[in-house]
Amino acid sequence: MANEVYMMVYSIKFDKDWWKLDHGVRRSILNKAEEITDKFNKELISVKKFSSLSQNSDIIYWLSSFNTSPFSDFRSYILSAFEGYALESNLFLSVFRPSPYMKSNFDPKTVLGSAQLKYFVAYPMKKSPEWYLLPFEEREKIMKEHIDMAINNPKNNGIKSYTTYSFGIGDYEFVVIYEIPELSNWVDVVEKLREAKARKWIIKEEPLLVGETKSLDFLV
Repeated sequence: MANEVYMMVYSIKFDKDWWKLDHGVRRSILNKAEEITDKFNKELISVKKFSSLSQNSDIIYWLSSFNTSPFSDFRSYILSAFEGYALESNLFLSVFRPSPYMKSNFDPKTVLGSAQLKYFVAYPMKKSPEWYLLPFEEREKIMKEHIDMAINNPKNNGIKSYTTYSFGIGDYEFVVIYEIPELSNWVDVVEKLREAKARKWIIKEEPLLVGETKSLDFLV
């Protein structure tokens, strides 16, 4: 389908033996991992990397591709590069496509190919069965309120959002991905959205992953 992209949010965590390695050895391993990331970034729509601010991970990768085949390849290559010192901690697989509530199209390469912002959030969620039993027109009205509250929030300055779908391929139904210039503004926007009527049907929204665009020198 046109304007449809597969996404994988993938986090890893280093074990205790990683921190016992010599600094030079860690630097060499990280350099190999960087070469792999650069290689895949040339082949896919985008590969973005973040230092994790979440407890159960150290690095977060966000991959976008027109097919799923490169995802397993990336996992194999990156884990091999880390030589057994890193383990997978989270993996969210989803499909990015136009929202039925906004009826908008997009050029994936243009939308996803831009430079990454300072912060990243992957927000998995699931809605109750009662939500899907509502008539579409009612759901559309409820979601329009939610969308308008987000767009018109004065703190929503430069926040980019990507609603992706995981029905049948994950323990959740959506993974909403955000790129954020300022984390405190994001907190304010999310707090205000708790007042939206759509909140009534949310039954699962964890684990959230939060990352920051920065050097991985802290791992050396």
